[in-house]
Amino acid sequence: MHHYSAVSALRVDDQDFLVRSTIDRCPKVMMIRELFKNALEAAQQETDGKVIFSVAHESVPKLSIWNNGPGMDDEELGRMTNLAASIGKVKGLDKNFGMGAKVASLPSNRRGIRYRTCKDGRVHETILCEREGVYGRLRRFDTNGDPLGDVIEVTDILKAEGGHRLDEDWTEVVLLGNRAEQNTVLDPYDGDPAQKAFWLATYLYHRFYHLPDNVEVRLLEGTHARKDGSRRFETISARRAKGVFAQHETVELNNGIKLHYIYDEPMRDTSHNRSVSGSIASNLSTCAIVFQGEMYSVLTGRSWTIEAPTFGIPFGARHISVHIELPDDYSVLPEGYRQFLRYADGEQDQVEAKDFALQVLENRPEWLIDLIHSMAPNSGDSSDEIRNRLQDLLNKLRVRAISPRVDDEGNLDVDPGAGRGSIEGGAGRNEGNGGSRHKPDDLTVVQTGAQMARMAQNLERAPKLIPLDDPSDIEDKQIVGRAGRYYPASGELFINMTYPAVSLMHEQLGREYSQAPDPEVMQKMARGLSRNSMINRVGLAVVFALAKRINKEWDEEAMGKALQPESLSLAADNYFESLQDARRMLGKTLKMKRIDGDEEEQESEMA
Repeated sequence: MHHYSAVSALRVDDQDFLVRSTIDRCPKVMMIRELFKNALEAAQQETDGKVIFSVAHESVPKLSIWNNGPGMDDEELGRMTNLAASIGKVKGLDKNFGMGAKVASLPSNRRGIRYRTCKDGRVHETILCEREGVYGRLRRFDTNGDPLGDVIEVTDILKAEGGHRLDEDWTEVVLLGNRAEQNTVLDPYDGDPAQKAFWLATYLYHRFYHLPDNVEVRLLEGTHARKDGSRRFETISARRAKGVFAQHETVELNNGIKLHYIYDEPMRDTSHNRSVSGSIASNLSTCAIVFQGEMYSVLTGRSWTIEAPTFGIPFGARHISVHIELPDDYSVLPEGYRQFLRYADGEQDQVEAKDFALQVLENRPEWLIDLIHSMAPNSGDSSDEIRNRLQDLLNKLRVRAISPRVDDEGNLDVDPGAGRGSIEGGAGRNEGNGGSRHKPDDLTVVQTGAQMARMAQNLERAPKLIPLDDPSDIEDKQIVGRAGRYYPASGELFINMTYPAVSLMHEQLGREYSQAPDPEVMQKMARGLSRNSMINRVGLAVVFALAKRINKEWDEEAMGKALQPESLSLAADNYFESLQDARRMLGKTLKMKRIDGDEEEQESEMA
């Protein structure tokens, strides 16, 4: 009896096109991740595993990645360098693809990627490359022009060169680049994108959060930014355990997520954090998702400082890192090229660090909260008083809609027939007294017992006003040349007190009251009034935008536009509307008239 498959398996009609398109679509910046991951997995099989980055001196320096894991013979090497092929690994969409390192490396190494591997004292070599639009193994020939094949044995060549161990298994990958003159140690992507001198260690530092305990990773001289010597690579978690950072704490949530909070204090009078001492990688603070030992959705530098207030870190983000470590069985999957994570369910949206911002905010350790408060600027402005006035205004704007009032016995129609969602035909509490019968028609009206969610409550609060004078703080929030930035999640409004509208108003008031008996007092008052009016104008812009959301007049896209720094800046520019109130205050306090003012206005100022 014959067994027949239920389907005819699909075949590849144009294999060269499939291979080329698969390689050319891969993000080339994933190259080092894939090569290093392969080396780690191989070295992990040894008791004392080693992965070593070094400089292979060909015509120009070329980057070499070496590991002492199990070697391969000629047949295994040939098979491993095919696409969707691997040796000793389980393949799967959530495991190993068998093509990551090859696919990610070839776009930046069309001239070649040289694989050498030693097994049982014999060394075999093959070169993956691209020639005439076709990717594959390079066919080799001897000096007489006779073919040797695409996998060759080079044991005798290495013996003659010396310096190569043949008494243990190992594998080496050397990046030959796109051109013979390309230095792949300093320029791994052939200038697109360009890399800094310490790119390698920093990339590893911002990608790998945990390493196998039995594997040592070293960067030899020439592969790191230090001037000389061999340096051991250490992850953030390893340095945290060694006490490199000033303070840290891990909070584990009920769902298994671990929140790592790290404070890396400033290094004396420099712009660096203390962890820069002895480091071969960047010392910038980071925020990231950690999954199965790797970092995703990494925010660092300006990207982190501008997002940090959403995580409950309005100040000091340059010295504070937050890492959200998901359990290994969390319902997420790496996307095909391992560049980012996707949720395994639903529409499989991309996983981002900001998805966990609320958990980070709510679980901040007390020492971190105190530290953040200590870093907040002390502006001396009357921001609390202004915020109270804004809250009063927001409360008034919020109650414009007529809707059912609730008490212990249920809904009580206010102004029958005019309440939100009220139509004829339903049974109401007034029915027994001959009142009209109404029933709710609008789905936004809910029965007694429902409460406003915390998120909605936060949105209805006036913004917390935070004036900024320090240029570095203003730059961190990316509001140079803009009036402010509002963070809806935390309700914080950062206001740029160096914005031109402040100084323009201050200068005008100074000119108009230059004859004051005490110029110093006048200037101080004028400056305070100019600053407070700026805070008030930007705050008002946010409050009116929030009121639009409460009354359902605008959708979220329109709301976002209204709250952009550019929109807030337009509101701040109109300082002319604030002048008259400031003049009245100055005239009343200083008991004088302003210069070059209208008589009618001057009299009102003195009143």
